[in-house]
Amino acid sequence: MELRQVEYVVAVVDHGGFTRAASALGITQPALSQGIRTLESDLGVGLFHRVGRRVQLTSAGEAFLAPARQLLREAALVRDVVADVSEVLTGTLELVALPTLALDPLAPLVGAFRAAHPGVLVRVAEPEDGVAVAELVRSGRGEIGLTDLPLSG
Repeated sequence: MELRQVEYVVAVVDHGGFTRAASALGITQPALSQGIRTLESDLGVGLFHRVGRRVQLTSAGEAFLAPARQLLREAALVRDVVADVSEVLTGTLELVALPTLALDPLAPLVGAFRAAHPGVLVRVAEPEDGVAVAELVRSGRGEIGLTDLPLSG
């Protein structure tokens, strides 16, 4: 039994037929029918009475429906929990550092950050002095600045 086959059965019930369920799922009606036939074969029972274009759950289908809905809810919960834990950060991090500090200690820190967050592009600007570093951060063109003290000017 595959999760997608369970989704197919619930979709047929919810959408009132194979054609509408297939359309809602974004698959072809023959693919949906084949998936359900395979599930029925695996279970050893028919889940639907087919009368022309109309379908009705068999008693086995009725028994299948509630646990199938629960299974789909649990599968969605699993996906959500995993997504929360492994959520990939994306975007750009704009760093500003004096050239002498951009090499050490910044370079190894940027390398570790990139390894941990491959979806984030890290850009490093290297202005000539600490005042320029501070100005780039103040103006919003840099998010984090690394300079030595004191700042003059």
